[in-house]
Amino acid sequence: MKIRKAAIGDLPTICKWREEAAAWLHEQGSDQWSDSGLTREVFIDRVTDSIRAGETWIAEDDDGISLGTIAVDLRSDPGLWSEEELENAFVVHRMITDRSAVGCGVGTQLLDHAERLARRAGRKMLILDAWSSNRGLHAYYESQGFRHVRTVLGHYTPSATLFERLVTETDRERIYALDSRRFMEISQSSSSP
Repeated sequence: MKIRKAAIGDLPTICKWREEAAAWLHEQGSDQWSDSGLTREVFIDRVTDSIRAGETWIAEDDDGISLGTIAVDLRSDPGLWSEEELENAFVVHRMITDRSAVGCGVGTQLLDHAERLARRAGRKMLILDAWSSNRGLHAYYESQGFRHVRTVLGHYTPSATLFERLVTETDRERIYALDSRRFMEISQSSSSP
């Protein structure tokens, strides 16, 4: 898998992925990616601006088939993160995987790419806001080494559950930290009655 900067020509694919994800989530009882968060028009404007700024990325398979997207920048919706939290962080936005590639590690590769970008820029944290009612998404980010920071109650966006992940010195260091955490979880559950 390779990851490249998105081009304006990727916009229809990214919009299609959002619509497909919204339909799948709707079947699961969630309104994530619907207009209750960002309208289609606002989503298109944000993605267009992000692509033009060089902040949106596309994961492709070895044959050049697009599999997913992520945006990484320095901006957050007002009222979610403090200036101090934003000071040393890169913010992850709009990570979407093509439904045909779900479960193939695309999200992991995109998040690892975001971490490499943060490391190169001297940033210490990756941060993101997740749809507050999507517990499965929260568990996914925790499985990717993110820690729940807080949920901002009464915020205007339904995507107000905040997560952070420490940017490690190397990818190998992060893998070791995740493996150690999983070992401790297994050890603790094995010793429980």
